[in-house]
Amino acid sequence: MKLSRNILLVDDETRWLRTIDMLLNRHIPEAKTYTCENSRQALQLINDLDIALVLLDLNMPVLDGRQLLRDIREQAPYVRIIILTGLNETEIAVECMKQGAYDFITKTSSTDQLLLCVRRAMEVIGLERRYHQVKDGFFNRMDLSAFNQILTTDIKMHDCFNFAATLQDSREPMLLEGEMGTGKHVFAQALQQLVSPELPLPEVSLADLSMQMLEQKLFGSANQVGLLDMAGTGFLLLDNLELASFEVQRLFSQLCQRKRYFPQGSLRETALKCRLLFSTTSSLEQLEQQGFSHGLLYCLLPQRLKLPPLRERTADIGLLLQHFTELACQELGKDYLALPHDLARLLETYPFPGNIAELRALTFTAVGISHGQELALAPFFRVLEQPQLTPPIERMTFPAILPTISETTQQLIHEALIRTNNNQSAAAKLLGITQSALSRRLSKQ
Repeated sequence: MKLSRNILLVDDETRWLRTIDMLLNRHIPEAKTYTCENSRQALQLINDLDIALVLLDLNMPVLDGRQLLRDIREQAPYVRIIILTGLNETEIAVECMKQGAYDFITKTSSTDQLLLCVRRAMEVIGLERRYHQVKDGFFNRMDLSAFNQILTTDIKMHDCFNFAATLQDSREPMLLEGEMGTGKHVFAQALQQLVSPELPLPEVSLADLSMQMLEQKLFGSANQVGLLDMAGTGFLLLDNLELASFEVQRLFSQLCQRKRYFPQGSLRETALKCRLLFSTTSSLEQLEQQGFSHGLLYCLLPQRLKLPPLRERTADIGLLLQHFTELACQELGKDYLALPHDLARLLETYPFPGNIAELRALTFTAVGISHGQELALAPFFRVLEQPQLTPPIERMTFPAILPTISETTQQLIHEALIRTNNNQSAAAKLLGITQSALSRRLSKQ
């Protein structure tokens, strides 16, 4: 099942269709919008265009919205439907929801309410379709041998392996999230082994990279093949996404959506053959707070892999400690060193801000200074005895043109409702206000 973002507007009012089509294209650019004035053609369009969401008017000639709703639910059960109603049709809309509609909204509602309703539906669609992809992958008995080099017994890591394996035939971009030192590069190499083991994994850092330099690297020049061509049918690793400029974000947003580009010096567009694999130490939520391109973020959301930090997979510490000790002994030409009793258990209390990379560095240092038959403890005790730093409070970032207090309040309410799945009571608690106060603010929007 594809992770489609296509929207179909079904209504016999041409002017209204054009207005909503322009609104969605402007504010939800990651979704492709289609219109249909003849309700009898809607089902065929849903199948042909891989529609994910339908905005359906109730009152149409020949085939009305209620009958079309029943037909869609029967023939395309994974398609979400938002019913469009008049002012006096609330009872009918509620009945439609009992028959399988996702939500309803009146045509007289504000554009903000319509956009909020559509965004919520698209988020639910993404989650549902991703779930079905993962479920189908489990039943197909996936081959996870590409991840054999990653030592872990942690269930979260194995979930990442399984999810990645379900996406091996997808052509959509992927995102690797994880703190520094969590093994994103090793995981990227495993993904390449899974998809195109015969190809190397080209990579480029997006940190402080000008548009001119990036375009030259991606699209090539007269004397050099571009990375998009060099990657073939495998992955192209794009590291440090959190440091990409807005121009770079916009370039990748267009590339992810269109999947076509102009090679250097060519007047013809070329289809994108490789898969884009982004890597970041920031979460999508943090990137959104930084003002990242929403078009790019929505492209990455469905195929997002979050690697857990080492402090959340403490059962792996002993396994990794043993592995790094043996590896360091081989590289440094030392005899096997036994692990001190309870060292792994002691390290489980340490938060490992540098994650696996820090554990590896500590172990190599310990092997290097070890004398006798047991691993030296000094490097580990030094970090265990250090006072733990309090994480700094995140500073809010604002755009160049400051929003008004009213606009900021609306955005906070919108974000709180998204995080709580539209639960007003929970959203009010997040915002530090009463539910009645939140209801009053919503009624004024």
